[in-house]
Amino acid sequence: MTSTRRLIPAVALIGAAAFALAGCSSSAAEPAETNSITLAFPGAVGPTDTPALAALQAMSEDGWETDYIEFDSPDVATQALIGGDVNIASMGPSTVMAANAAGADLRIVANNNVIDQLIVAAPDVQTCADLDGRTVAYHSEGSTSTAHLMRYLEDNCPEASPEFLVISGSGNRAAALLEGQIDGTIVRLEDWVAATATDDGGTTVLATLAEEQSTLLSQTLVVNKAEDEATRTATAAFLAALDEQLALVNEDPAAFAATAAELLGSTADELAPVFQTLSDNGIFPESSKLDEQSINDTIAFYEAAGVIDAGTEAVTVADFTIAEAAGQ
Repeated sequence: MTSTRRLIPAVALIGAAAFALAGCSSSAAEPAETNSITLAFPGAVGPTDTPALAALQAMSEDGWETDYIEFDSPDVATQALIGGDVNIASMGPSTVMAANAAGADLRIVANNNVIDQLIVAAPDVQTCADLDGRTVAYHSEGSTSTAHLMRYLEDNCPEASPEFLVISGSGNRAAALLEGQIDGTIVRLEDWVAATATDDGGTTVLATLAEEQSTLLSQTLVVNKAEDEATRTATAAFLAALDEQLALVNEDPAAFAATAAELLGSTADELAPVFQTLSDNGIFPESSKLDEQSINDTIAFYEAAGVIDAGTEAVTVADFTIAEAAGQ
């Protein structure tokens, strides 16, 4: 298995029109070989991505040609998927729906992770309502994590009016909170575990979204419907391999940490507590198989958030047939 890190400046993006143009031109792309698969990530890989990486490694050992690419943003990864540079991508549902609204034809085929976000706050913030008038940071205006943060605020303290601040990167927001620069934020669980390994500064975990928003999809695996037939067999094989790795990490997180350490260039001792915490919080699903109710709930979530128009149907967002081919 090989890996590539691609950093493409945001200035290279053309915006929403690029999705439509790429969607029109994708049929001209060379179909990928059925014995190969390339997976896209919207950023640098981390612990929650390692079951997918381990699945690629297992496929490589079985004779498949496998590769993965870490892109610099979800938008660039999406363009690569639409253009046929990759066969499958890990991305949030909002990215899929926004791309389709702009003319793409992407389909969610599997669930990669359960929502792994925490709402964390300064020591003197004990409830959601305490965030009123306080500085709360998020990644960007249209990001998946921001939509989840806004849903939490709406559900738990609709009268509160925080002062919002953009800080890109979950790890950066965790550091900003611990340093007292902000009063609240949304962070990935793995980043919070790493940031508070020695001292949490008395900070408050207001919510674990795996519990509060348990039916919403967070990080999914996506294909381009226009290129789907050429790589359907490889995608099905990948999903089957992924399910094997999900079973392994849930069965023995500490043992899986050794596998992850090789993939991430870390150590098992460093990663073992991270994987134990992720597993204890149910971040790794028992299976990557999609749940129709989760698709419908996620669509309703993004309709309410204004990301997509009302009336979006599940058939335009998800494809359950590849999972069936994988034996799920």
